[in-house]
Amino acid sequence: MLKPHVVILGAGFGGTYAAKRLAKYVKKGFIDVTIVNKTNYFLFTPLLHEVATGSLSPTSVAEPLREVFSGTGVELCQGSVQSIDLGEHKVHISSSGSRHTLPYDYLIIATGAETNYYDISGAEKYTLPLKNLNDAVRIRTSIIDCFEEAVMCEDKSERARLLSFVVVGGGPTGVETAAELNEFVHGIIDRYYCKNHSCEHKEAKVTLIHAGTALLQQFPATLQESVGKHLTTKGVEIRLNSKVINVTSHAISVSSKEADGVTEEVIPTSTVIWAAGVKPVTLDFVDANSTSISNSAISANSGRLTIDDFFKITGDDRVFSLGDIAGSLPMLAQVAVRQADIVASNIIASIKQKPLSTLDFHSKGTFVSVGKWFAVGQISSRIIQGRFAWWLWRTIYLSKFASWKKRIRIVFEWTLQLFFPRDITKLT
Repeated sequence: MLKPHVVILGAGFGGTYAAKRLAKYVKKGFIDVTIVNKTNYFLFTPLLHEVATGSLSPTSVAEPLREVFSGTGVELCQGSVQSIDLGEHKVHISSSGSRHTLPYDYLIIATGAETNYYDISGAEKYTLPLKNLNDAVRIRTSIIDCFEEAVMCEDKSERARLLSFVVVGGGPTGVETAAELNEFVHGIIDRYYCKNHSCEHKEAKVTLIHAGTALLQQFPATLQESVGKHLTTKGVEIRLNSKVINVTSHAISVSSKEADGVTEEVIPTSTVIWAAGVKPVTLDFVDANSTSISNSAISANSGRLTIDDFFKITGDDRVFSLGDIAGSLPMLAQVAVRQADIVASNIIASIKQKPLSTLDFHSKGTFVSVGKWFAVGQISSRIIQGRFAWWLWRTIYLSKFASWKKRIRIVFEWTLQLFFPRDITKLT
């Protein structure tokens, strides 16, 4: 009897943890599991902003999948999903220019989300997203290039533009990025670029633009105020009620709501980091037998796949989905990890023809780092902030890495950062 083949699309938190839960059944010879992912590594995305700002090396937040699943029997396929044939139970994959077909008995779709530019003119072309390792490296490179160009620039207005950095988005990613970016640019300008008065400390400027009325709108007002005050004290300029209307290679235009009306402003800048939101990755479903299955599986409102209480997509008992691409729960790593447990158990239950399980999700807590020594968080109704929250935030993140090797490496690099300046090695 052939073993059921489980194919997992995506090796983010959802896909990786689902595979880890299924690995014991692979070792027992009960099922086969294959992971399909664009890269050969699991990326710890919550710490990408620290790679972008010189606190961590790129390899610290990436764990090779073959190392994670060494000795488990889980197979890996590096490639991009071209289409999913629901009728034939096959996934069509592109890898290094070649096309392959991968049959499945059960499918887990965990392909995640991508940057949402909201059709704003110039945003996709002229801003830097922060969704993958290459994005983080590009941001660090752009920052360093701006400083190197600024020290050679005699025009003060152009130098001010080169040293003007803008972060768009006042959610957790935007706030964490703005805080780390502010420490990075002012740290390196003081240490390396103020020699012979080539640049001045005050010329480096970080601006955080947010369309909402408050930063971190999922947090209580007391923490929102605390974060805003902390960033402002550190020198970050915060623009609330400000919508981006256009981005060019040299500036960003915003429309701001003021007490006396709406004003438009053009902010000269060299670097715009886009952290304003994400949208589900678009998948191409093919079903020669019933196209209605693929059409009904996609929510018209959010673009996320509609799933039932057991995480099966609408109309197909063999296809499960979780994470940022599925359902309506918040797009958070802790959500994807909890969902992975249920999906893995439901696939095994489906094979054994036993009852399936549902998920009663309750957040275990949310934390946001706001630079060195300061973070805010909420656990149930309890709110915490300051150094203890910062320590707890780091401790929780460390526990989510798949291997002790990476945890030790992260601790080592974080410790170095306490005593030495951030890394300004240009990586590309």
